[in-house]
Amino acid sequence: MTGFILVSNSGKKISLEQAYHPCPRCKNQSSVQLTRSEKSFIFLNKRITENSRVRYECSQCKWKNQMLPYDARESAELDRYLSENSNSNEDLYNELSSTSTHGYSP
Repeated sequence: MTGFILVSNSGKKISLEQAYHPCPRCKNQSSVQLTRSEKSFIFLNKRITENSRVRYECSQCKWKNQMLPYDARESAELDRYLSENSNSNEDLYNELSSTSTHGYSP
């Protein structure tokens, strides 16, 4: 026999990425992940509301935010990478822009 639910407020969390990020609050280097939280309110076996939210969450201190704070170190690494590979990036850009303006011909 199945049970009858009078009132329930259930929810679940799903990790959307395998990468971990440092937490801005507790400074743990691998505790923040992009997570989808789903919550539903059930009354007399009828689902009344269902909310879904995507945000970053820390598994250690429960910090939550819609986006990660700006990390100057990662930006510096990206700038360094782009400057080291600027010639190959320019060649690729020129090649892509010439095919888009002149059309692709095999």
